[in-house]
Amino acid sequence: MKRLATWGLAVTIAAGLAARPASAQAPTAPASDPQPEQRQADSAAAADGGVAKRFVRDVGSDYKNFFSVETGLWLGIGGGAALAMHAADDSIQQSATGPNAISLPGGSIYGSQLFQIPVAAALWGIASAAGSERHAEAGRDLLRAQISVASWTYLIKVVAQRKRPDGSNYSFPSGHASASFATAMVLQEHYGWKVGLPAFLAAGYTGASRITDNQHWASDVVFGAFLGMASGRVVTLQLRQARVTLAPLAVPKGGGVVVTVLSLP
Repeated sequence: MKRLATWGLAVTIAAGLAARPASAQAPTAPASDPQPEQRQADSAAAADGGVAKRFVRDVGSDYKNFFSVETGLWLGIGGGAALAMHAADDSIQQSATGPNAISLPGGSIYGSQLFQIPVAAALWGIASAAGSERHAEAGRDLLRAQISVASWTYLIKVVAQRKRPDGSNYSFPSGHASASFATAMVLQEHYGWKVGLPAFLAAGYTGASRITDNQHWASDVVFGAFLGMASGRVVTLQLRQARVTLAPLAVPKGGGVVVTVLSLP
């Protein structure tokens, strides 16, 4: 049954890495910012104290954008996977916490929002001070993802009222899994698989540690992972939006329009 839990986490990691098209993961001049007008807008916002207002506005948009067809698909797949895993929850737990169980230290720290939120805020602040807009935006999105995923995770916990394996409350879904997979998805969207793969492996390790620590059922971890990835996708929506421009085209004996579709970033 350990293999079943490992397989489930591997599928979750693969789903996250496959979420972004391969073309978006190709190196794209990491030192440059493809949106100079956005840089100017951010600089103007910083000058008049609008950074906080913009952040609050975007967090509000994250809640609104969470209700989408894509999010429904992610949560539907996650719910189906968690339901399939539910039948093996007891046997996986007995195997993972038995005499031959493997200890996975550090997962409880990495997946905690007491770790994730300060790290995200620090990246945003340090990168902003250093003038690195690309990394500042990544830190900003990481922080937004943690705010979003924490809200949905704890709302579902209160509604579900599932007991943990150790008998305590609020088992479903795993907050450590949702937080770490949200981070992994944001990093994947910003930097591609070279950063995304290690982040997803760390998230998978964190999720597995919650099972071996007797804090969560395997199905809690699986659904938490998909909830985290869905939240990470929502806050990076702007990275997958396409910019469409129209320009007149003169041709012999007529004219036309050139349509340019630029995928961002």
